[in-house]
Amino acid sequence: MTVKIAKKSQGSRAPNCVDEAIETFYGRAPLTVRLVRAEEADRWNRLVEKHHYLKKASMVGESLRYVAEQDGQWVALLGWSSAAFHVQARDRLIGWSAIQRQRRRHLLACNARFVLLGPKRKVANLASQILSLNLRELSGDWHAAYGHPIVAVETFVDPKRFAGTCYQAANWKQVGTSKGFGRSRLDFYQLHKQPKVMFLYPIYPKAFEDLGAEELPKELADYETQPKTSDFLLNGKQCQSLIQAFQKVPDPRHRTKKVHRNGASILALATVAMLAGNNTFLAIGEFSQDLNQNQLRCLRATRHRKTRRYLAPSESAIRRYLQRVDPDKLDKAIQSWISSHLSPDSKLKLAIDGKTVRAASKASGRSVHLFAALFHGTGLTARQIRIPEKKNEIPCVKELVADLDLANAWVSLDAMHAQKATAQYLVEEKKANYLVTVKANQPTLQEALLTLTLGQSFPPSGPNA
Repeated sequence: MTVKIAKKSQGSRAPNCVDEAIETFYGRAPLTVRLVRAEEADRWNRLVEKHHYLKKASMVGESLRYVAEQDGQWVALLGWSSAAFHVQARDRLIGWSAIQRQRRRHLLACNARFVLLGPKRKVANLASQILSLNLRELSGDWHAAYGHPIVAVETFVDPKRFAGTCYQAANWKQVGTSKGFGRSRLDFYQLHKQPKVMFLYPIYPKAFEDLGAEELPKELADYETQPKTSDFLLNGKQCQSLIQAFQKVPDPRHRTKKVHRNGASILALATVAMLAGNNTFLAIGEFSQDLNQNQLRCLRATRHRKTRRYLAPSESAIRRYLQRVDPDKLDKAIQSWISSHLSPDSKLKLAIDGKTVRAASKASGRSVHLFAALFHGTGLTARQIRIPEKKNEIPCVKELVADLDLANAWVSLDAMHAQKATAQYLVEEKKANYLVTVKANQPTLQEALLTLTLGQSFPPSGPNA
């Protein structure tokens, strides 16, 4: 069978049974599905936020927005995004390996949003007919936008709200349920404890078979991405120093239950994976499976007693280890390793800043406020702490930099830290220089600074100077 890669077609097509059925439902007024134009994007977003139960219009990764129209009126909205990284039921059906999934996942798209607008219409199979119309154009539109086709699609249905009737009517296959994780941004998943029912649909009959084949058909082979093993960014000497730094981090596992005996090796592997841009447990696990024997040897992975081959830890082994390790001791080991590889000049310029982690807020219902000292020019973290609840950044400056050597360094801070105590601590105890923004909320200090001329200085005065 020849795989037909859909290209964006021009002009109208001859009517078929779907078109005739829709005309029967609506009279002679045709129903069309098309891409949302740039000037319509804000309207599409507002309507999705108003009518979709998630109340969110944003989608992750590659995405396309569609609208279904009749008589010039919008009757439905559809949004497509990148497919999920890993769903056991889907991957079992396709039968692809972790490496194949990594290289071919972009050939799938996810129906992330589907909204019917206006009053409930007593029209049989309306939603499934809209899906059918949309799927005619999806692969061609995706190829035009992102340079590759779509060969299969997926979606997730909340069983507490919907039965997925329209997908079943459109011959989508229910394959199982998810584990209750949701993607909150491109490379980050969070546990929301609301498993979804998953449906799959092949754009052409042999799509699933081709995705799981040892080699893609020649029509698709050019769209397969290359493995990430080329992103192994550290040399052998750097790997050795990284493992030595992690030897200081206590192993949280039971002594007698270790398949991968060297905990520092797991931490080093995860660090190398993240340096290569893998920011989720799933991506780190896939990176681990892609490593060759020489790379695993550099990371001091465990060797199999009989085959003597180095073993790559699985995603679940890496996840369990990282979730149990002491975060403060891990952070100190990482910062010590980073600092050892920086030039002396790089250590003399730091920026202190805080940020609320929105994704963590969604997971626990509480905001996570991180406070960090960063090296200027590199963006690397010298030290990072978590701000306790009912406390702000101002009194935490001392804790943040207490273990850092700031002699002769320049430390920049935002206007919040225009405080006399902070300035005195940096200058008198840490022997550092500081640059602090001053705003109009401290009018006396601001006025004094504005009246200075080049070469003048004045001693701090007042409670917040």
